[in-house]
Amino acid sequence: MMKGSAGADRLNLYLGTWEVKRRILDRFNHSLVTFEGQAFVTPVQFEEHGDTRSDHATLRSSRTYRLDDTRDELVVRFPNLSEFIRVGEGASQHITHHCGPDLYRGRLFFRSPDTWAEMWRVRGPRKNYLSLAHYRRI
Repeated sequence: MMKGSAGADRLNLYLGTWEVKRRILDRFNHSLVTFEGQAFVTPVQFEEHGDTRSDHATLRSSRTYRLDDTRDELVVRFPNLSEFIRVGEGASQHITHHCGPDLYRGRLFFRSPDTWAEMWRVRGPRKNYLSLAHYRRI
C-alpha cells in the first residue's frame, strides 16, 4: 500500500471485524429480505458471511471483494478482478455500478471509525430493490 494515499488511509481505518445487519426491500417480489453476519476487512480483501432470511427460507450467504488502493481512491474489485466501485475520502459518497442491464446507485456513509453504512437502489429488467446495511466494529 502507498503510505498517505486516500485509499490506504480509508482502508486502514476499517481493518478488522464488523457486525453486519442488512435489510432489503424487494419491490419486484414484494418482500423483505434480511442479512445478519460478520464482515472481515484485511489490507487486500473484504469478506462477508452470514444468514440471509426471507419469508420462505434461511440461506447461508457470503461475498468477497478484492481491495486495491490507488493514489486517490480505494478500488473494490470482484473476485475476477473486474472493478466494482471506487471509495474516496468523503464521509458521504455517491457510487454507481452498471451490471449488464442493471443499474446500482449507492451511498456510503462513514460515520466514525466504528460505524458505517451502505445503501443501494437497484433497478433492472428483473430487479427493483432498496438495500440498507449497517456495519459496527466488533
